[in-house]
Amino acid sequence: MLNDRVTIVSQERLAPGIEKITLLAPEIARAAAPGQFVNLYSDEKDKLLPRPISICEVDPERGLLILIYAVVGKGTAEMAAKQAGDTMRVLGPLGKGFPLEEAERAEEVLVVGGGLGMPPLLYLCRRLSELGVCRDKLKIFLGFRSEAWMGEEFAPYGTVFMASDDGATGFKGNAVQCLQLHVQQKSQNQSAARVLYTCGPLPMMEAIQTAFMDDPNMSLWFSLEERMGCGVGACAGCPAQLRMPDGSIKREGVCKLGPVFPGKAVVFHE
Repeated sequence: MLNDRVTIVSQERLAPGIEKITLLAPEIARAAAPGQFVNLYSDEKDKLLPRPISICEVDPERGLLILIYAVVGKGTAEMAAKQAGDTMRVLGPLGKGFPLEEAERAEEVLVVGGGLGMPPLLYLCRRLSELGVCRDKLKIFLGFRSEAWMGEEFAPYGTVFMASDDGATGFKGNAVQCLQLHVQQKSQNQSAARVLYTCGPLPMMEAIQTAFMDDPNMSLWFSLEERMGCGVGACAGCPAQLRMPDGSIKREGVCKLGPVFPGKAVVFHE
């Protein structure tokens, strides 16, 4: 785990309020797994809490760590103002990523992302491809409010379906509706073993859970987006609610035991 200052290689604006930053961080690039995140720290003394950012991609050979983030406050605005050659303190990789074993056995692998939940799924798709999940087996569903600001990057790994609320990009509707339409069209093979990985807004993941909770052939894995404090499980500031086999509800730290959890166990409302 790296806890040190790293150098910014480049910074690029993908869309209004959405930035892509590339860092020279060889230790993290070699150690990171899909679904993990890093903590980025402000240089300002009055901003004590780090900004947890999911890992979008890594290049172990060149030691590069790629992150995509939204500018939503003073801390991320400070990050967006940095340029190539500047440095920042990074802690990571952190958290538990996506389990990949089921994907190798499944007949179909579904990946669903919405908003800032899409970037961490890119590294996931690349790793699945490297593990032998063929392009025909991997179906990728991406949801936007309007115009797409990423998507082509996923094309080498699987079939990409895009959706947007206003119809400006692909299917008019959200990513879950596009996913359900695909599954319904494949309904003749009800017994097909599927695994679904998702990251994005909580309402999107709740809709996925509602749609597939009772499907015994669908395995769900959710990467929960929570506002984290310490990032290492010490502050108890980002609890996830999980339903245990006996029906009881247990609270676990998203940052330490997640951010990835079994989707059918996540409790959105008690």
